Amino acid sequence: MRERRRLIAVGFYLITSVLCVLLIAGHGPWAGGLLWELSIGHGLNTGDLPVLALWGASLWMCWLLWRDA
Repeated sequence: MRERRRLIAVGFYLITSVLCVLLIAGHGPWAGGLLWELSIGHGLNTGDLPVLALWGASLWMCWLLWRDA
Protein backbone atom coordinates (compact mmCIF):
# COMPACT_ATOMS: atom_id res chain seq x y z
CA MET A 1 0.00 0.00 0.00
CA ARG A 2 2.87 2.37 0.80
CA GLU A 3 4.47 1.91 -2.62
CA ARG A 4 1.12 2.48 -4.30
CA ARG A 5 0.63 5.83 -2.53
CA ARG A 6 4.12 6.93 -3.46
CA LEU A 7 3.56 5.90 -7.08
CA ILE A 8 0.33 7.93 -7.11
CA ALA A 9 2.21 10.92 -5.66
CA VAL A 10 4.93 10.71 -8.32
CA GLY A 11 2.37 10.25 -11.11
CA PHE A 12 0.30 13.20 -9.88
CA TYR A 13 3.46 15.32 -9.69
CA LEU A 14 4.51 14.43 -13.26
CA ILE A 15 1.05 15.00 -14.73
CA THR A 16 0.54 18.37 -13.06
CA SER A 17 4.06 19.49 -14.00
CA VAL A 18 3.49 18.67 -17.67
CA LEU A 19 0.11 20.45 -17.61
CA CYS A 20 1.72 23.47 -15.96
CA VAL A 21 4.34 23.71 -18.71
CA LEU A 22 1.69 23.36 -21.41
CA LEU A 23 -0.55 26.02 -19.88
CA ILE A 24 2.26 28.51 -19.34
CA ALA A 25 3.60 27.98 -22.87
CA GLY A 26 0.23 28.96 -24.40
CA HIS A 27 -0.38 32.36 -25.95
CA GLY A 28 -4.10 32.98 -25.66
CA PRO A 29 -6.09 36.17 -25.17
CA TRP A 30 -6.45 35.25 -21.48
CA ALA A 31 -2.67 35.45 -20.96
CA GLY A 32 -2.90 38.96 -19.49
CA GLY A 33 -0.19 41.54 -19.11
CA LEU A 34 3.50 40.76 -19.15
CA LEU A 35 5.15 40.58 -15.71
CA TRP A 36 8.59 39.24 -16.58
CA GLU A 37 10.03 38.94 -20.10
CA LEU A 38 12.28 35.91 -20.66
CA SER A 39 12.83 36.44 -24.38
CA ILE A 40 11.10 38.17 -27.28
CA GLY A 41 7.48 37.04 -27.22
CA HIS A 42 7.92 34.84 -24.15
CA GLY A 43 7.64 35.57 -20.46
CA LEU A 44 5.56 35.33 -17.32
CA ASN A 45 2.09 36.83 -17.72
CA THR A 46 -0.60 37.59 -15.17
CA GLY A 47 -2.61 34.68 -16.56
CA ASP A 48 0.21 32.33 -15.58
CA LEU A 49 -0.09 33.13 -11.87
CA PRO A 50 -3.20 30.97 -11.21
CA VAL A 51 -1.53 28.10 -13.09
CA LEU A 52 1.58 28.41 -10.92
CA ALA A 53 -0.53 28.64 -7.76
CA LEU A 54 -2.45 25.46 -8.66
CA TRP A 55 0.82 23.72 -9.52
CA GLY A 56 2.24 24.71 -6.14
CA ALA A 57 -0.87 23.38 -4.40
CA SER A 58 -0.58 20.08 -6.28
CA LEU A 59 3.10 19.76 -5.29
CA TRP A 60 2.14 20.34 -1.67
CA MET A 61 -0.54 17.62 -1.92
CA CYS A 62 2.02 15.25 -3.49
CA TRP A 63 4.37 15.90 -0.58
CA LEU A 64 1.56 15.19 1.92
CA LEU A 65 0.66 11.96 0.11
CA TRP A 66 4.33 10.90 0.01
CA ARG A 67 4.85 11.73 3.68
CA ASP A 68 1.75 9.83 4.81
CA ALA A 69 2.56 6.77 2.70
